[in-house]
Amino acid sequence: MITTLPVTLLILVVKLVLVHIVGFDGLIKFSDIGLVITGGLFLIGFMVAGTMSDYKESEKLPSELSSILESIEDSMTLSYRFKGGFDFAAQKKQLFEVTSSIINWFTKSCSTEEVFHKINGITDIALALETVGTGPAASKVLSEQNNLRKTFSRVNVIRKTNFLSTGYALLEVLALVIICLLMIGKFESELVRIIIVCFITQIFVYMLRLIKDIDEPFEYSPDGVPGAADVDLFPLFEYKARAKERL
Repeated sequence: MITTLPVTLLILVVKLVLVHIVGFDGLIKFSDIGLVITGGLFLIGFMVAGTMSDYKESEKLPSELSSILESIEDSMTLSYRFKGGFDFAAQKKQLFEVTSSIINWFTKSCSTEEVFHKINGITDIALALETVGTGPAASKVLSEQNNLRKTFSRVNVIRKTNFLSTGYALLEVLALVIICLLMIGKFESELVRIIIVCFITQIFVYMLRLIKDIDEPFEYSPDGVPGAADVDLFPLFEYKARAKERL
């Protein structure tokens, strides 16, 4: 909201310059542009509804990833206590590296290919369990590996895909048209002019930026701190801390 204010103030200054310095008081009444503003608000509602559906799904994905990883670790622990016969510490370390690679991917310090390579390595864990004769646990690990791959792929798609770029283009054009109409609109008084220009400009510019921010729910700083509209990664960080204690 605060970072949008300079844009709003700039538009207001342009309007006041046109009125008081150029002497251009406007061509059309503000009431005549109400239909255009209504159309812009309708499109904003449509875009918010579309981006929020993906955002609500995105909120679930970090906890699903951590649950899958911990389920794989539980299967390993069960096999080791029941049968033993494999390097439990090495397998846990390998799974810990998978967790670290996923978190590093979110903070853009690890490539997508590296994460998939680490996930594919879980097959070695299943092989170790199968070798010592714990077939059901090995099958469980392979099943969770598949779930982990699918969930991570979904996160990757959401991160790389924008919601209806054509809708964004139309919304940007409408916002620009509405601001231009405000520049040529007539108002009853100076106070009404200032309030309406600031209010409408702030709403459209702010909502356009907000929608774009919601559409990118996995944008993080290098230390994993989420932005105002980013999904929190605390389920993954908490699991990583638990897994580190158990190494």
